[in-house]
Formats: sequence, structure tokens, C-alpha cells
Amino acid sequence: MRNLHPLLQEYTKQVSRQVKARELRQEISEEIAGHLDELSESLRAQGLDDETAARQAIAQMGDTDAVARGLNRVHKPRVPWAMLSVLTLLLGIALLAMYAVQLSYAAGSGRMSNYDLLVRQAFYMAVGLTVLFVLSRIHYRGLRSYSWAIYGTAIVILLGAHLLGQQVNGASFWVIGALGLSLNFNVFCPYLFTIAAAGVFSRGYENGRTALRQIVVFGIIPLLLFASIPSIANLMLYAVTFALMLFFSGYGRRWVMAYLSLVTAIFLLPALLSGYGQNRLIGFLWRYRDPDGYGYTYTKIDEAIRSAGWRGHGFGLQMDWLPSIHSDTIFTYLVYSLGWLFGALVLLSVLFFIFHLMKAGLAIKESYGKMLITGLGALFAVQFVWSIGMSLGILPISDVLFPLLSYGGSGLLAQLAAIGLIYSVYRRKDMIRVR
Repeated sequence: MRNLHPLLQEYTKQVSRQVKARELRQEISEEIAGHLDELSESLRAQGLDDETAARQAIAQMGDTDAVARGLNRVHKPRVPWAMLSVLTLLLGIALLAMYAVQLSYAAGSGRMSNYDLLVRQAFYMAVGLTVLFVLSRIHYRGLRSYSWAIYGTAIVILLGAHLLGQQVNGASFWVIGALGLSLNFNVFCPYLFTIAAAGVFSRGYENGRTALRQIVVFGIIPLLLFASIPSIANLMLYAVTFALMLFFSGYGRRWVMAYLSLVTAIFLLPALLSGYGQNRLIGFLWRYRDPDGYGYTYTKIDEAIRSAGWRGHGFGLQMDWLPSIHSDTIFTYLVYSLGWLFGALVLLSVLFFIFHLMKAGLAIKESYGKMLITGLGALFAVQFVWSIGMSLGILPISDVLFPLLSYGGSGLLAQLAAIGLIYSVYRRKDMIRVR
């Protein structure tokens, strides 16, 4: 501490000891000391001796308890009430949707007719909300030193899926189940890679060689593993998210465009030019040429949305002619059964949620926290946009689920955990030193 009168030093210590934001104590002490020094110097210039000037400077500053309370009001934990409110609304809609889908399946005789979707999703939701709360109370900056460990964990999960995973429709999944419940660990990997990349790219652009190495490690190797499973949905999701992280970490448009061009050339074009990929693309673009084949789902989506009307066809209505209404096409089913007005409510809720994610990101000044919110927020935004576009028939169908609404315990746990980290960053935005 600067050369202050002992009375001023003691005053500064008493105030800083009561400041709850520990990371800011030194900074606050320096600010108070500087202000006291200016006051006492001004008073000494008026002819007062050192001790009298110090006492009067303290009197002008006020009681230490009152000053500390004022500082704690400014530097207190923040709660993203708007984001949590719309999250509550979306989770409520999710439970309503699961009940409606359960009634729809129960009216038929398919394999899902006796599946208790509502109870299972409610259980995963309760666990996910617990994880959200715990993560919101953990200091997010502690994760930064574990970035490479988090990256390695995601690599191990995908290698395990490739080598040991279960085969479902040509794709490998590493699933662990118990008590009738299961977790698909592949779902966590885009989030783990994003958190790991945030720890590295929060340092900003360094030089060309380092940038190239980081892009290969964090932007190409994960995509190679996603392609090997294969999981085109996770590949596209992470590629777009990583490109956005590159842009916002200061790499510039040239690096972003080069990365996206490379991804397109290595991964997307071969997938689209394969026989299966071509048929899928033709089914999407010219759906009515093959309404009973590759265009079937698209024509049924068009029919469902067009015929919904403002009020829909009825809650829990059977809809056995549209596949996967509990997951891939859940938004289509909600619009069909509850109408365009309900669909508009869901869309507005999603827009509000994305808006507040962006607002939270802009409010964060610390580089690692900003990059975490940028990456995780991008994951949510890309999933929302793609799943909504897919459900309305304006984007190709993929395995991208509607965040928070689609059935799936693994996805819901990953999403709520990500929101918990975003909450942790926002909570401490006024309590940490900007680095």
C-alpha cells in the first residue's frame, strides 16, 4: 500500500476486509487509498497537520461499514432473472409436450405406446436442474486450467463410441444404462469441446503458426471423430460453433472463411455427394417428386403445419403418420396439435432466450467468461435454428434435437449443465478482475 498515514491505512483495511468479492479487494483497496490520499493532501494544503487531515478525510469518506455495504451492493452476485424465467417457461412447455406426445403414442399400438415419457423426462429435468444449480455456484474460471483434460475426456468418449459403442442405424453410441434409464455420452462431446476451446481461444489471436495448430487440434480433430462415428449433426453443430468462436476471439474473417471452406471440402461435400446424401438432398429439395420415399417426412411436415390452423387439431391427438414426434419433429407436432398461436409462443420464447444469452455475453468483460458464453450460446442458437427450420420443413432433417423440448435425458442434462456454466459466468460479472 502506498505511503499513507496509519489511520488511512487502517481505514482502508477495515473496508476491504468486509468486501465479499475477494478478487476485487486489492483493486478496491487501491481505489480507496488513492481517494483518501487525494482528500488528505487537499486538506494538508489548507494548513492542517497530517493526523487532522487524515481524520477529516476519513470523516468525509464515511463509516467503514456503510462504505463496505455500498461496495457489496455494487459488486454482488448477479442473477439472470430474464433468462431463468424463459428457461422455466420452456421447461414447462417441455413437460406439456411430453404429456401430449405420451397420449398420442398411447392411442396407438407402436413400440412407444407404453413408454412413460413424462416421468422419465421429469426425472432427467430434476437431475439437470440440480446440476445447473451446483455449476452456477462453482467459480467457472477454475475450469480454464482443466481445458486440456476436458478436451481429452471428449476424445476418449468418441474413441470409445467408435471402438466399443453400440450400432444404431449405422451410427455408434456409447450408452450406459441403469434402472431403465440410459445416458448417451456422445451428446456431451460438442459441449466438452466448446468448453475446452474456450480456455485456449480466450487468449485471443497470437500468431499464424499457433493459430493453425489450435484450429487443427480444436477445429478439425473433433470433426474427424464425429465423422468416424458417424454423427453428421454433431459435426455440423460443432463446426458452426467453432467458427463463431474463432471470429469472436479475434481471428478475423480470413481464418473463419478458410476454416469453413476446409470443413465443407473435407466433410460436407463428400457426405452430400454420396448416394445416400444425394437422395436425402433430393428428397428435401424436390419432396413431391418422391412423396412416398425420401420426400415422405417433408411432405407430412408440410401437411401438418399447413393444416394446423390457429388452434390446432387437439391436445394429445394421435399422429402415427409423422415419425419421431417425441424428438426430431416435436415442434411440428406441437404446432399440429395446439396450433399456430402455440407455435408462435414457443418461437418467441426461443428468441427471448437467445437474446438474453447474447445480452449476457455482451455484459461479460473477462475474456474466458465471454468465450464460454459465446461458445455455449452458439451451440444453443444453432440447435434452435436448425431444429425449428427442420420442423417447419425449410431445412434438411438431421439428428439435431430441439433444445430443452425434445425427449432425451442426455441432451437435457448437457443443456442444463451448459446453462449452469453460463449462469456461473454471469453471476460473477461484477465480482472479478478483468484479465
